[in-house]
Amino acid sequence: MAAAEAGPAATGTPTLVSPPSQARSPIAAAPSLTSLPAEVAAAGPSELPHPESGEAADPLIQEAMDKASPRDLPPADEALLLRQGRAAWLAETARYTRVRIQAVTARRDTTADDGGPGRAVVRLVWAGADPAGTFLDGRPGTVHFTQNGDGSWKQTL
Repeated sequence: MAAAEAGPAATGTPTLVSPPSQARSPIAAAPSLTSLPAEVAAAGPSELPHPESGEAADPLIQEAMDKASPRDLPPADEALLLRQGRAAWLAETARYTRVRIQAVTARRDTTADDGGPGRAVVRLVWAGADPAGTFLDGRPGTVHFTQNGDGSWKQTL
């Protein structure tokens, strides 16, 4: 699976298009304010802060993501995946400035081909300025993981 930029689809679910600079990256990024993760969009516009609301809006975005997608991983796995997902995202966005993760969830990946319990997806909403200096918040991103036989998690493409 290639890295992707998410754009809005008719269903509100981000569509994936490979960015030219990161065609083989396991992480999906989106520079559009209108393409929030489906779980955030499902929370309804009345529950979400206005774009460009700043850091004060981050807890509201986190709350909307948590409400839209119930926890389904053991607490230890969820905590580990949140840490690994944040670290992977910050590494992926190293060429951006003023990067801030606004909200993040880790859930079983029910969209995986095998639908097995050994797959997870970390969904993020982040803010940052691209290399041209354009600052946007509400950027969605995803990082996928597969569980190894020893119980550890590995980032996947």
